[in-house]
Amino acid sequence: MRDALAAPRAARRRALHRILAIVLAAAASSAVRAAEPPSDLKIHHLDGKPFSLASLKGHVVVLDFWASWCVPCRASFPFFDGLQQKYGPQGVNVVGLTLEEDDDALTDFLEGVVANFPIVRDPTGQAGEAFGVVAMPTTFLLDREGRVVARFEGGDKQVHAKLEAAVATLLAGGALPAQAQVRVSKGLEATGSLKAWQRAYLADPIMSLDGTPASQIFREHIHASKEGAAGDGGASGGGCGCN
Repeated sequence: MRDALAAPRAARRRALHRILAIVLAAAASSAVRAAEPPSDLKIHHLDGKPFSLASLKGHVVVLDFWASWCVPCRASFPFFDGLQQKYGPQGVNVVGLTLEEDDDALTDFLEGVVANFPIVRDPTGQAGEAFGVVAMPTTFLLDREGRVVARFEGGDKQVHAKLEAAVATLLAGGALPAQAQVRVSKGLEATGSLKAWQRAYLADPIMSLDGTPASQIFREHIHASKEGAAGDGGASGGGCGCN
């Protein structure tokens, strides 16, 4: 009798295990929801010629939102330049998108960095709204169909490593798991009406953390104080989202 009862139970367990495996596989394959960005964004090259993300369909696109006042953005440009050189022949296009209006600030920034990839702009900020940018820098990864499959907020080495791994996965025809993405804390998103690309006044040159250890600590204290003040002193802060 026991053997007779055990057999159906074992069969049910195997069936449940198969169902669970199917569910987990489906969840892993759809962990990063793909969405196509709006087609009516007013993005232009620096010379004023219109630019369309749709023109890059068929390629893997690395779309980086950056700002001239953002220190991590400046540090990220050599990485993106190397990414374009390494994976460009395999069908990767790196695009740097800024939402700033200040022409002089953009010129000064680009004179100090190497950017052998297209730099485009949208001073209306509509692209930032459409993509839900809450921190600078924010980088989006688009697949060959033009769909956003991952976002990476911040510009440190760990973020770059995850981004490059995700690029390699897409080139190999693989799907991205949820852990491929990098998001800032919810507190940094709670900045009210102040958009991530409008926080230049929080990035005064004094925010440069070069110099002696004592000066670094002092400047970091000022940076934290200004971020807190921008968020009305609350835990949400409200700074550039790049520290």
